[in-house]
Amino acid sequence: MYPKNKDNSYFSSVSVQDILVISRIPISLWITLVFIGAIIMQHISKPLLIQSLLFTALITIHNVMYWFSNSFLNNGLYFLVQGCLIFTCSLLLPNGSPVILLGLLPILISQSITKFQHKLKVFLVFIIFYLLYCYVIGIIYGLAELPKFIIILFIILTIVIFYSVIYNRQVNARIRMEHYLQDLEAAHKKVEELTLSNERQRMARDLHDTLAQGLAGLIMQLEAVDSHLEKGNINRSREIIQKSMERARETLRDARKAIDNLRIMSIEETNFYYEVIEQIKRFKDETSINVDYHIEPTLQVTPLITEHSLYIISECLTNIAKHSQADKVNVTINEVINHLRINIEDNGIGFDSNSLGKHKGKYGLLGLKERARIIGGKINIQSDFQMGTKIIIDVPIS
Repeated sequence: MYPKNKDNSYFSSVSVQDILVISRIPISLWITLVFIGAIIMQHISKPLLIQSLLFTALITIHNVMYWFSNSFLNNGLYFLVQGCLIFTCSLLLPNGSPVILLGLLPILISQSITKFQHKLKVFLVFIIFYLLYCYVIGIIYGLAELPKFIIILFIILTIVIFYSVIYNRQVNARIRMEHYLQDLEAAHKKVEELTLSNERQRMARDLHDTLAQGLAGLIMQLEAVDSHLEKGNINRSREIIQKSMERARETLRDARKAIDNLRIMSIEETNFYYEVIEQIKRFKDETSINVDYHIEPTLQVTPLITEHSLYIISECLTNIAKHSQADKVNVTINEVINHLRINIEDNGIGFDSNSLGKHKGKYGLLGLKERARIIGGKINIQSDFQMGTKIIIDVPIS
């Protein structure tokens, strides 16, 4: 909502200045027309040269002050000086005084509404000018003519105030809209920045889950080949080399899919159960680590959950192969109260779970948390030295 000021007004100090700037051209033209009308009426009845020259000087000062009123309004003397100028002008040209008073007083009162936005202050300004108006009319035309001029004043004042209120509301609405557009533009820029940041994080995850994991698997296989060659086990070395070549091709395919954001088989066509089984088999072949698993074959999960869950499982298995020194892994995937629960546990050397995210370059576990957050899930990592590691992921699937 547009901010209120201390007088409970919807006009800010900036908007008042803008309203005055926008309205000063038509009001200055109106003051000029009042000046011309007063001169004509006075000269028709009785020309007054000296008084006309003084009137011209005073009305010029009045117009200039109104033109720069956005600078003077912070001083309460502005309305006092402008009122004195109007009443002095009416006394200088008695026959033109109705034009001066009825033409300029409503404008000044309307200006007080724009400035103060406070009923009591506006009422005091009106009372002061109203009393001075009655006094000047009484001097020039007599008390007998006063009721007629009072009625005319109220009619004109009602029209001017009504127009002023409507005009101020329209101008203020336009100013508020400009502020809203500025806020919207700033929000749009922020969304673009966040979108770019999220896209960079997504690309980092995809690169890690394709190139990093693939290369880590190749390195482990090559290390196994080197170990078997030292022992003279040529046949086993050839088997591992064949699997390494196959893994290298898979890594290349995955990298191309990440770059092109395409898939050989759409994720909607991916069977979550069989994909997990395939990952586990590949892990066993590459590492010779024993894996016990229990996976519900009837799990129904969305393509988004399938995609990120497969990456999470792959990352967990890769971390076990690289760091855990485990010889046994348990994988359990089932549905628990409308949640997909993934439980992966090893009997390896473990690590300090309090150090997560504190080591530069160790982004695997951080990527797990990011992927779990994307699909609305929670991840719980339990580990300690020589106590193995247990990772539990809960994802809502209802």
